[in-house]
Amino acid sequence: MYLLDIIPLAKIPHTLPQILSYFSGQAKLGQSPAQRGNQTLSIGALVQIPLGRRKEKGIIIGARDIADSKMEIKSANFELRNVNKIISLEPVLTKQQIELALFLGQYYFCSPGIFAKMSLPPKNTPACHPDPAVAGEGSRANARPKFQTLILTPTISRAHSSYESSSSDNSVLWHSELTQKQKNATWLAVKIGQAQTIIGTRSAVFLPFTNLKKIIIEDKTNPNHKSWDMFPHYDSRLIAQKLAKILKSKITFSDKSHALRLREIIPVIIDMREELKGGNFSIFSVDLYEAVKNALTANQQIILFINRRGLANFILCRDCGYVAKCQNCDAPLAHHLINSRPALLCHHCGTKEISPKTCPKCKSWRIKTVGSGSQKVEAETKKFFPDAKILRLDSDSAPKPKDQQKIIADFVAKKADILIATQTIFSWLAELSAAKPQVIGLLSADTLLHIPDFRSGERTFQTIRALQSLRNNAPRPIKGVRHSGFKVPDTLTVSAPLTQRGVGGFFIQTYNPNNSVLKYIRNNDYEGFIKEDMATRQALNYPPFSQIVKLTFRHRDANKAGQEAKILAEKLKNIISNPSPQSIIPAPHQVRGKLRRESETYSSLSVRGGWEGFNPGPGFRVHRSGRPGKPDMTTDGHTNTVELSPALPAFLPREKGKFVWNIIIKFKIENLKLKIGNEFLQHRNSLLQYVPQNWEIDVDPENLL
Repeated sequence: MYLLDIIPLAKIPHTLPQILSYFSGQAKLGQSPAQRGNQTLSIGALVQIPLGRRKEKGIIIGARDIADSKMEIKSANFELRNVNKIISLEPVLTKQQIELALFLGQYYFCSPGIFAKMSLPPKNTPACHPDPAVAGEGSRANARPKFQTLILTPTISRAHSSYESSSSDNSVLWHSELTQKQKNATWLAVKIGQAQTIIGTRSAVFLPFTNLKKIIIEDKTNPNHKSWDMFPHYDSRLIAQKLAKILKSKITFSDKSHALRLREIIPVIIDMREELKGGNFSIFSVDLYEAVKNALTANQQIILFINRRGLANFILCRDCGYVAKCQNCDAPLAHHLINSRPALLCHHCGTKEISPKTCPKCKSWRIKTVGSGSQKVEAETKKFFPDAKILRLDSDSAPKPKDQQKIIADFVAKKADILIATQTIFSWLAELSAAKPQVIGLLSADTLLHIPDFRSGERTFQTIRALQSLRNNAPRPIKGVRHSGFKVPDTLTVSAPLTQRGVGGFFIQTYNPNNSVLKYIRNNDYEGFIKEDMATRQALNYPPFSQIVKLTFRHRDANKAGQEAKILAEKLKNIISNPSPQSIIPAPHQVRGKLRRESETYSSLSVRGGWEGFNPGPGFRVHRSGRPGKPDMTTDGHTNTVELSPALPAFLPREKGKFVWNIIIKFKIENLKLKIGNEFLQHRNSLLQYVPQNWEIDVDPENLL
């Protein structure tokens, strides 16, 4: 008989141990294909285990003879159970994948089995293969697999773009929209070393690399590298860095817009308040209108960027103030044209409603649309430039990568004069560089600047620099003339007469031209912006000077949601205010003869008995009494200074029928030169242990809304 140490591939309450012990006898091992002499299981083997009243799969990370643990088993106050069956004697996960899963379990404070499950082979894919020879390597049956390179992209469309432009004959593609057959083929090609260049989105970090030597992260600042829309909320950039450390691979970050020399491009900041004073109520300023007109006359192309899709942001009754809102989310319904018919659409849950002709509340006919989206920009552009050929690029007009690719290809081939685009454009910057647009217009910088989040300035700067990079490829401006159909107001201030400035330019329209971010953009002073932004973050204890954890509670009852959130906030406040160093007990290492029981978890594992030197990394710690210890000072260069926000309704207080409340916790990082280590995470997790199971825990959230 043997004792097996197993990670269940299931979500387990974080107050309970995440690694469990089970009995297994040789009779339970089944028939091994290799018929190994001692019939010991390999690390990473797959089994079925009883977990409560259900059956789950589990990964073996350790084993020892029961004879070495008789006294411990006899004195245990719980009953060990048998493994139900061995699913695979051969390992389905490598030691490195197990190490990664255990680290991520601790870092993101969730079950490591969830990450281990994400690393399993796709359905109907063999977990192991005898040799790369089956993939066409001919007689080189014992040849070492060639070096592998992983290219991580933030979006599926970017992955397709990179894949199409890849020069490697052994490139494979990986993302969530592949068919099951495609996933199986890609996974196996990576496993046997046939795939040399792996291009994929964030889940590609869980593939079974054979000889990974290089990791490239494209568009490193793109928030889509974080799994913000589904559990677990992991960041592929952080995982890639850990993976590079485990596999001793080289990692590089690619950000083409930041590498370009942009100082020759002086953006024109346009004050839209002056446009209104002069009687111009259009979405186009006089300057931008003239630039577009001149570019069209010179047969040059134009890109117009708007951060929102649809026809308008919402509809408003000018008599009673009624705003149409989603019944599930309390968010204003955006006004869209769907199949050429006006409709109201929720951008959060997808709810669709018919656009009313009269106010549902007071029956007034004075219904007005407010704000602009990509559809309205398209309509206005057609009105002002009726002879121009126009394309629109957003998730409505091009929901799939192949649709987006066709629009980009048509624009590059000059089948259109004007491209109207949303954030989707940033997945195709490399392809658009061949278009060399003469005019680029950011129609509303305010939709970027005024998001209530500490990263809004940084993201605005990044967005503008990415747009500048497209203008950077354009030819030198040519002399232009004024064609404006507007009456130029006396109060309108332009940076220079268009006859002097010529055709072309980068235009930023805003109602807040004195914003500090725009000040640095005007001078292309990225270093100055970073310096000021870092000073602000340090003063307010925002990352990188702290690690943020966002706690979110959702409930269909508004009173219940608010009450539960306030109770937890007060509880955490009391724990932080009254720390007890005596309650912190160091987490023990796994040693031979140690059973997994409810009152213990393990900081790191050193599996012995045939697997010398394997260290899967840190796991979890819980106080021996079953209660978590309180946060205290660390000795790894960080302090546990904790800043706790009150419980507050989310920026969108109701989403998909549930009321949403947030609590924001900042864990101060004293020494930026030291990475977040095991001890920091232990002390952080000792506070998070108090968070109930029905709360969502998001470590390093992409936003605080």
